[in-house]
Amino acid sequence: MNGLLSPDDMMMAGAQGTPSFDEEAYLNSLYGMGDYAAPHFLLPIANVGGEIVPSFPGFVQPIARTIARSQGELPLTIDPETGLPTEDVLMDAFDLAGAVTGGGLLMERPAGSIGMGGRVKAPTKTELDPMGYSKIKLDEPLAEMQYDFEPMSLLMPERKVIKPENLLGKVALFGAGDRSGVGVLKSLSGQVFDEPVSALGGRDYQLATPYAWASDEGVISGLLARAKKAQEETGIEDVVLAHSTMNPTAVDFTDFNSAAVAEMLKTAKITKKDAKQFDDEIKKSFPDFPGVKSPKFREWMKSQKSGKTRATIIKEMDKDLWRSKGFPMVGKARYALTEEAQKNVPTFQTGMSFIPIDVAGGSIKNPAIPHSTYDTAMRRAGDPVQFSGTIPNEIFYRDFFKTLEGATTKSGAPQPASMKQYTTRLNNPYQVVDQELVDTMSGLLGY
Repeated sequence: MNGLLSPDDMMMAGAQGTPSFDEEAYLNSLYGMGDYAAPHFLLPIANVGGEIVPSFPGFVQPIARTIARSQGELPLTIDPETGLPTEDVLMDAFDLAGAVTGGGLLMERPAGSIGMGGRVKAPTKTELDPMGYSKIKLDEPLAEMQYDFEPMSLLMPERKVIKPENLLGKVALFGAGDRSGVGVLKSLSGQVFDEPVSALGGRDYQLATPYAWASDEGVISGLLARAKKAQEETGIEDVVLAHSTMNPTAVDFTDFNSAAVAEMLKTAKITKKDAKQFDDEIKKSFPDFPGVKSPKFREWMKSQKSGKTRATIIKEMDKDLWRSKGFPMVGKARYALTEEAQKNVPTFQTGMSFIPIDVAGGSIKNPAIPHSTYDTAMRRAGDPVQFSGTIPNEIFYRDFFKTLEGATTKSGAPQPASMKQYTTRLNNPYQVVDQELVDTMSGLLGY
């Protein structure tokens, strides 16, 4: 790696008037992570979002990763089934051996070697995590990850499947819900939890309790006010709350996701220096944060009244910088806590649950069967049901999306789907289910 600046050299150069040192970008470039993963260049450059930028060349990165693992700077991942290093670790080590013996990276992988046969291209981030449970590249496909989540399905009734025609003449109110399941997470990627994590969330909260929905008091009050307005504007009394699938990372708001991360942190090989660096970053916003390695981490995260606090801290952890320092892959916890039926459902879909709500009954503060994360519930007026499949929100909430036609950003460009999703959540739209909508949905569902 002669001719490339060290971090100290780069910081000194920054002090002399050249661009300042970006440690995260430097480490990503050195280890081939984030935007610098698999640059496919022999030259010391990389293609980052279409821009050619300085980088360690591709053949250096696996060598750097192997050396970093030997020094404890990067974790040495082990395949729980074989007890051997994972394939990516072996491939990096082979690249180092080839460089030392003069073979370089132009040699083919030895046929029949452990975990390898010929030269194999490493899976992409999307191949490992097609739904986007993590912002970083994971070390194994989520679909193949080993974990023990024991659902409470035997204690819950089944949700009846209905056809769109069964909602004819009713008002459907938008309800954004995370994908979490109901059950107990006991282990993850070979680690058996000291304290199993109980989850009581998502749409199955309706089956495990006598309530329609749970959230913060302000959210529940807002939904009920919106439902009452829908009754007044349409003259229709029957209002059903329609579950809309949120982004896979929405589970970050829950205390049980933080609890799972707390268990993962118990075995994470994080140095005191790196833990302090993370803590200092978090304490800029939350001064009383006890520390990522503190035995009080799980308790403190659960005690936070706002789910945004938990989400902010978990999302900060979900970065290549912290992963390179041995922090756990929080995307794995998100995936393990997600209800099986919702693991691969696209974001912003309706059809997983409809439940009649008691609009006049108001909210329930501190319900008898509490949601571990939220302290307020909504009364139900019937049992939850679902479609046989899902309907995109832009089709289901037909009338609301008509008002967004032609909407643009400040620069005049058409609004992207993400902005429309945000606008939808702000407005909590409702839709009268008429015959036209029934026919459209029936066609999509194959009726």
